[in-house]
Amino acid sequence: MAVEKHSNEIKETMVRLYNGGKGRKVKNLAIEYGIAESTVRYWVIDKPKKENKKKIKESSNSEVEEMKKEIARLKEENDILKKAMTIFAKN
Repeated sequence: MAVEKHSNEIKETMVRLYNGGKGRKVKNLAIEYGIAESTVRYWVIDKPKKENKKKIKESSNSEVEEMKKEIARLKEENDILKKAMTIFAKN
């Protein structure tokens, strides 16, 4: 079974036609352009979903890292305040 390569232009055209104002159906696009329906579905539905999930995961990871840094900073500030309280309590 040979894998057929399609140009980026064809892929972009399919996505544009699918997402366009008329919102053409995957089945009709596949028939019209002679491309497997599963391939067209991947280009216009599955791939954008995967890319979106990847972006969400990446942004979530960066947010988690920022929160970890903020927690570490707050713990350090809290420790400093605790030490200051013990110093002032002795005097």
